[in-house]
Amino acid sequence: MILLDTNIISEMMKPIPNARVINWIDQQNVTQLFITAITIAEISYGLNVLPKGNRRSVLENAFNKAIKESFMHRILLFDDNAAHFYGKIMGERKKLGRPMSILDGQIAAIARTCESVIATRNINDFENCGLQLINPFDE
Repeated sequence: MILLDTNIISEMMKPIPNARVINWIDQQNVTQLFITAITIAEISYGLNVLPKGNRRSVLENAFNKAIKESFMHRILLFDDNAAHFYGKIMGERKKLGRPMSILDGQIAAIARTCESVIATRNINDFENCGLQLINPFDE
């Protein structure tokens, strides 16, 4: 199971996504690619701060369609198990002098709960969380 971080999803929404990311995605078993409800919230927020207009509408429609068609039944939630991992991860990172953002902490906790790998451009954001990390931008 591979959990796609928000920056991978947002890369796929670009008019011309990074070729390495496209190639990496194409090599994966799509049934093993998951996202979190946190990523949906982050992308939704990003879309809603854009000025109303054609660009925003096109992106919103494409995103909603991708969620329904590409990730139906593969959206992971922040539940009570993830909440326990969240406390451990955030505490450890703070002790290391490397505090995390709340949203990255939630994504990391969901990944720990599911024992999944995280695919992200921001490897440093998830180091020392007890996770296997992949950077598709470097593949």
